Amino acid sequence: MTSIINYGISETLKALFAQLKETPGLNGYKYHHKDVELLSRNIVCRNYGSVCYELSFLCWAVVNHPQYSSSPLLSFFWLQENIQPKRFREAFAEPLHTTLGKASMGKEYLTLQLGDIEFSISPTRVAVLAVMLELIASIDPAQLGNIEKNLLDANAQTVKNVSSELQKLIYAYLKQHLPEASTQERFRAISSWLKKHGLSTKNISDQDVLDFWLHPPEQPSYIKFSTVLDDLLDAISAMEVVENAFNAEHGLSLVNDSNGEPGEIPADWVQNTVFEQTQSDTDLSWLCQSPKFLTLAQYQAMSAILSHSKLARQLPLSFLRLKIFSGWQSVLVQAKRKSPQVLADKLSQCPEHDYQGFVEQLNDSETQCKQVQKAIGYIFYALKSPLFVGIMLKQIPLELQQILKIWMREKIQESDNFKGNMFTEIQQWLSQYGSTQTWLAEANKAFNLNNKDGFKTLPCRAELETYQDGSDALQQCQQIVAGYLLRLEKLNHKNTELEAIYRSDLCIFSSRFKQIYGASNA
Repeated sequence: MTSIINYGISETLKALFAQLKETPGLNGYKYHHKDVELLSRNIVCRNYGSVCYELSFLCWAVVNHPQYSSSPLLSFFWLQENIQPKRFREAFAEPLHTTLGKASMGKEYLTLQLGDIEFSISPTRVAVLAVMLELIASIDPAQLGNIEKNLLDANAQTVKNVSSELQKLIYAYLKQHLPEASTQERFRAISSWLKKHGLSTKNISDQDVLDFWLHPPEQPSYIKFSTVLDDLLDAISAMEVVENAFNAEHGLSLVNDSNGEPGEIPADWVQNTVFEQTQSDTDLSWLCQSPKFLTLAQYQAMSAILSHSKLARQLPLSFLRLKIFSGWQSVLVQAKRKSPQVLADKLSQCPEHDYQGFVEQLNDSETQCKQVQKAIGYIFYALKSPLFVGIMLKQIPLELQQILKIWMREKIQESDNFKGNMFTEIQQWLSQYGSTQTWLAEANKAFNLNNKDGFKTLPCRAELETYQDGSDALQQCQQIVAGYLLRLEKLNHKNTELEAIYRSDLCIFSSRFKQIYGASNA
C-alpha cells in the first residue's frame, strides 16, 4: 500500500515484517497475513504499548502453567503452537493457581487474577500477541529467557515492569528504523489533508500551500509559514519516494519490454521511475568554505531553491513567500516576547524586501556564479590545463561552441600525440577568434577582482580537482536558479504581476500575523 507512513522505514524493518509473514509453522505458514499486517501497522504507528501490556499478561499465564515447566514460552508458542483459538482453549482448559495469582478459561476469555488486577485475554487475540513475541525474539532472542525468569511467580507490578521493558526494547529498535514519531504525525496530517482536498504531489499549487497555512488541521500545530512549507515539501518528496519504490517493487508484474523476456523491466523505465522522479536535497554549502567560491549571503539567497529545485519550479510563489515573510514572522516572534508595543511597531512595518528585491538577489547570485566560473577558467588557463575549455564552452556563443567541439574531435582522431600538446594546440586555435580572446580577458579580470580566499593567488596544480568540483557545483546552482527565475518570469507579465501579488500577500500575511500574535495596538 503506497502510504506516507511507509516513508522512512528501513529495509531491515521491512524485511522483518516480510519474514514474519513467511515464518514456517506446523502446517504451512505459522501466522495469518492479516495478523502480521495488523501488528505491523501498530508498530509503524507506534501504537504498541497496549499490545506489550497484553502480551506480558499472556506470558505470565504461560510461564506459570504447570504443563510448561521447561522453556515454557518456547514450548507453548513454537513447539506446540497454541496460538489458534481452539488450541489455546485446550491449553488452558484446566485452571492454574500460583501463590500470587490464578487464571481460568471462561466461555469467551482467559481471565487472570493477580492481586487486585483482573485481566482478560480473548482466544482470537492470541495470534496477534504471538506475532509480537516473534518480533521481540527476532530483535533480541535473549528476551525469552528474561521474560520467563521475571514472570515466574510474579505479581501484577512485575508484569507491568516486563511490559515496560518490552516497550523500551521496541522503542530503541524503532529509533534506528523509523522516523521520529512527531515526524510521522505531521506526515499523516498532511497526507490526510491532501486526500481531503483531492490533491496529489503533482497538482498541489501555491494557493493550496497558502490555504494550508491559513486553515491548518487542528493537530499538529502549524503557526509558522516556514514550518508549513518545509513539512509539505518533505511530505511531497516522501510520497514520491514511496510511490516510486512501490512502482519499482511491482514492476516485474506490470512492465514488459517488447525486446526482452516477459516481466523484464527496461532500464530507462527504472531510471525514470526510481531516480529522475525522486527529489533529493542538494547541499552545496561547502561552496562558502575554502576555497570560497561564494559568500554566505550569495549562497543563502539560493539555498532553499537549490534544496528543492523541482518543487521550487512547481511552487514558485511559495518560495518567494518563504524568503520574504518567514523572516518577518521570526522578527514578530521576538517582538512579542518583549512587549505588546514592540510587536505593534513591528507589525506596522513592512518586510525588509519585496518580491522584486528577492528576484534581484537571485539575479546577482546567478551572475556571481558565472563570474566565479570565469575566474576558475582563468586559473586552469594560467596553469596550462586544458580543463578551462569546459568552462569556456558554456559561456561563449553557441555557433563557436559547435566549431570548437568539431575541431577538437577531429584533432583527437587525427593525432595520437594530441593529448600531450593539447593546451598549446587549443591556445593556437583560440587565437583565431576575437570572441574567445575577449572571454579569456574577461576571465583574467574576474580572477583579479576576486579577492576571496582561494583566489588571491594561483593555486598549485594538485588543487585543481577542488576547483573543478567548484565549477561543476556553480554550474548546477546557475542552472537551478535560472530555471526558477524563468518560472517567475512567466508569472510576471509586463513586470507588474509580482508587485500586485506582493501587495496582496502583504495584506494576507499581515492580517494572519495579527490573528496569531494578538497585537491589540496594531
